[in-house]
Amino acid sequence: MELCILDSLLGASDADARVSALSSAGNRSSIVGAKTNNGNLLSITDVDTSLANFSNDALVSDALARGVDLREYANQIDVELKQVRRDHVLDYVSKHADLRSLAAQVADCDQMLGNMINLLEGFQVDLNKISVEIRDLQERSNDMNLRLKNRVGSHELLDKVLDGLVITPDLITKICLGEVNEFFLHHLLDLNNKMAFVKKQKGAHIKALKDIGPELERMRLKSAEKIREYLLKKIDGLRTPNTNIAIIQQNHLLKFNQLYWFLLERYSEAANEVRQVYTTTVQQYYLASFEKYIKALVGLQTIIADRGDLIGSAESQGMSSRWMGFSTKGQLKDRTNVYSLGDRVQVLVTEDAGIILTYAAEEQKLKFPYEALFKSICRLLMDNASSEYIFVANFFMSPWKKGRSPSSVTEASLTLDSDQHSATVNAIFAEIFEPTLRYVQNSLKQYIENSYDAVGILLCIRLNSLHLRMMQKRRIPCLESFMNLLNIMLWPRFQAIIDLHIESLRKIGKIIITRRYAEFSAAILALNDGFDDGLLLNSLVRLRNELESFLFRMMQETPSRKAQLVLLLNNHDLVFSVLNEYSMASTPTGSITPPSCYDEEKSYFANSLEMRTSEYVEEELKDCAASVAFLMEFVDRAELERDLDVLDASRFEAVALQFNNIWKQIILELNTSILQSFPNFQNGARILHAAYTMLLLFYKRFLNLFEKRFVGKGRKVHPVGLQTVVLEIKKNQPSF
Repeated sequence: MELCILDSLLGASDADARVSALSSAGNRSSIVGAKTNNGNLLSITDVDTSLANFSNDALVSDALARGVDLREYANQIDVELKQVRRDHVLDYVSKHADLRSLAAQVADCDQMLGNMINLLEGFQVDLNKISVEIRDLQERSNDMNLRLKNRVGSHELLDKVLDGLVITPDLITKICLGEVNEFFLHHLLDLNNKMAFVKKQKGAHIKALKDIGPELERMRLKSAEKIREYLLKKIDGLRTPNTNIAIIQQNHLLKFNQLYWFLLERYSEAANEVRQVYTTTVQQYYLASFEKYIKALVGLQTIIADRGDLIGSAESQGMSSRWMGFSTKGQLKDRTNVYSLGDRVQVLVTEDAGIILTYAAEEQKLKFPYEALFKSICRLLMDNASSEYIFVANFFMSPWKKGRSPSSVTEASLTLDSDQHSATVNAIFAEIFEPTLRYVQNSLKQYIENSYDAVGILLCIRLNSLHLRMMQKRRIPCLESFMNLLNIMLWPRFQAIIDLHIESLRKIGKIIITRRYAEFSAAILALNDGFDDGLLLNSLVRLRNELESFLFRMMQETPSRKAQLVLLLNNHDLVFSVLNEYSMASTPTGSITPPSCYDEEKSYFANSLEMRTSEYVEEELKDCAASVAFLMEFVDRAELERDLDVLDASRFEAVALQFNNIWKQIILELNTSILQSFPNFQNGARILHAAYTMLLLFYKRFLNLFEKRFVGKGRKVHPVGLQTVVLEIKKNQPSF
């Protein structure tokens, strides 16, 4: 049994085939005529074919190559095969228990798998039933959702209709009997929503609309009446003296601005009446307040300059002037700031708002230049105008649209985002502030037209530009036209004052006015820093040209050319020094570079000083008591000669001898004359240095000519050495 099982497992092996082949090959002669397995006889051709095939086998080929007897080899193979089969059978027999257990386990697994298949098939049937139930539940759920949605929609529509049509007793009580406060405002908005709903439902087939209409109309009239009385009462409170308008606007009007919006929406006649009463009341309030304030400022002004303080005018003892209809006669003038800028520039650079408290200033007996008063008036006007403009925009401009619910209005919708609203706000603001602006403009105009303080007027111009930028930064355009009119008043007056200064220089006598010009031009340039105003620079050039004409007229009255140059150098040096002082004083902290606004003017006078200094030094060398004109003339003529031998040697010796006798006296006289002629020690030392330099240059040129003339020749006179002259000059050179 085991052998049969093994044969069935192993089958016919290749070894059996090889043994059969070897046996057939070893009995080749007996094969001829042999029969096949099916009983047919083999032909010789078939035998040869079989032998050829077997010869290709590796084992057969190896046996034939070694000359092995094929019969013996076949028997050996057969024995080995039987041994292998026997070993396999024994191995199977030894492990038949395991194989039998494995077969049993396979049978058990097969049974378990069959049970699982049955279980899963049951699950599939159950799942199919559940799927059917789920589909049924889903259809029922969709049907329920649809019915719920329809019921909710109907409920919302019904609630909306009820909210819009039902007037509760509490609403009637608060509107008709309640005081105007936050609760009244809340119920008023509810009433407005109901009115908006009823208006929107016009034409709808709702029977209750006919019943609710008359009731809403009666409540509209009652609420409009109460709102009108409330707003007019609060506005009337502005007529009380010393009333703080901002408190009433913020706490009573803006807080309840929706009351006015309701009037504007539901009762426009009452809204127009409230608006008209407000504009009239506030118009009078601002006009009276600014009249009082400006009159109080009159006594606080310090007069800086009048007609007698033009650059070319003699010292004045004070003149009376009128400002805003009030005489300023007898007020003392601040003469230290007539032409210079000084501390007056603080009105521009200080971060303080600059609004003057008149009662405090009167108690402390403070005085202010006009630009400080101008700044105070304009800042006060700007603050009040900005506050009023914002109030008008937030109170009178309703964001509600016809039929629109106020509950849908957001905070962002309160901004003026349309040209129509902006135009309306500007119109209301103009109606309120027009008399005040006209009064302020006329008051400022009275002073400006009679002012001779060019520095003060220019400061006002700069302040006005600053204020215009501030209003643009606030995005409030209400004062733009007013500020442009101020510019139109200020600039022509500034040009007129410049023309008066120029005219005064044309008519001036022999008085010293250069320092006035220097201080004045430095102040003008300082106020032009950062503006680069061409009109301003042109006016300053005109004034400078007139100063030059005045100086040249004064020079013509002096016969000596040297004295003329001294006059011109002293005046130009004064202007340059003042400009330089202002330039250094204006240098920002931590910087070594002064502002560039002074560069062009400084450059003009610096070039003039350099050019006139050279001319003056030549005149000084020729005009001093120990004149060196002989040396200068001789050098100039000698250098024109190509051959110095044609010149008389005695002439060289005479010049050298004359210089040897007076050179120390020349140095002393130059020192004394120049330093006495120029009060500015630094300027005098600079010119003296230039004079010494020119003297040394001429003497060096003479020594060169002298050496060329007497090369290899004897000389009777030995000129003093150049180093000796330099040492003597150093002894007399002033130090600073």
